[in-house]
Amino acid sequence: MKRISTHCMIGLAVALAALNSRAAEATLSGPFTHRNLQIFLVHGGTELESCRYATLSEALAKGCVVVKETSSVQELSIENLSKETTVFLNAGDIVKGGRQDRTVRDDLILPPGSGAVALATFCVEHGRWTKRGDESAAAFGSNSKVLSSRKEKLAARYGANQSDVWSSVAEQQLQLNSNLGLLSGKSVDVRSPASASSLQLALENKDLADVARQYMDKLNPILNEKTDVIGFVYAINGELNSAEVYNNKTLFRALWPKLLDAAVTEAITDYRPDRSAQSPVQAADVKALFRTALSGTVTERPVWKSTRVKTYTTPTAVLFETLDLDAQGAWIHKSFISKQNDRVVVPLDRDSLLNQQRPGRQ
Repeated sequence: MKRISTHCMIGLAVALAALNSRAAEATLSGPFTHRNLQIFLVHGGTELESCRYATLSEALAKGCVVVKETSSVQELSIENLSKETTVFLNAGDIVKGGRQDRTVRDDLILPPGSGAVALATFCVEHGRWTKRGDESAAAFGSNSKVLSSRKEKLAARYGANQSDVWSSVAEQQLQLNSNLGLLSGKSVDVRSPASASSLQLALENKDLADVARQYMDKLNPILNEKTDVIGFVYAINGELNSAEVYNNKTLFRALWPKLLDAAVTEAITDYRPDRSAQSPVQAADVKALFRTALSGTVTERPVWKSTRVKTYTTPTAVLFETLDLDAQGAWIHKSFISKQNDRVVVPLDRDSLLNQQRPGRQ
């Protein structure tokens, strides 16, 4: 019988009962809308509310986690130095610094005193393999952004293709330049002089932040006075895009600023004035996305001894379900991504993935 980690203070009988019982059905509220972005909130009960997870942002800020370079572009080393804190890495988290900014491929649950753990990543900065400014070339100092386009997420997490990640980043930068010019009324280039290919630096652009604030001011307060929100769904230009649902309300609220920022950035990236009259997405469409994804072909693979991921695949949607093995294998995160209107990305096997990219050949 597996032990239950100290981050999850629940008895074995309670854990098994929770896993064997049907969770209360989730409900939706919304849509909450600004310009071309619609958001539905997902409300429901959770099984892992007694578990305590720190986000990667929090852990790096407090110095209880270190993320270091290795000799591989697609693998970093991460260690949880804390004796008490379990850290949750959200797939798509971007770590800034090192020899290249990276994005985390999979969710990862990192228990206290983890020791050094291999962290699968993709580069989101084409070309650099040296120290940048005052940053450390050996380690990564912060996590403030996550992947903010559906193509980037599918390329990194589903297709596992470094070239597609790079091309998706470059495409997003060009789209942001065009749409920010349209929305701000001036010429904008989100590519930073410090590293033109860096997605992280592009997402830190001041003109982008100014336009994004208009969305954030309208949408960030929608969680106020709501105590049962476990996730959200968003649509852009009248088309369903993604949903992020968590089995822990506290974890979702901690991740909410980054997740909303990413959704807003994608809405700006895909802003289409000619789509302003597009019919809005309805709650029934969201439920159909959930049903479709859950009906998909299922594969399962380990990420680390604490974490497994199930992938449900259909022609139109993909669902990643992350299991916390230190909480008796209960799910902690479900990430739904619509594949509508996107080129189908074929997943690679591990050998193909490792042969795609080598250090020094950016």
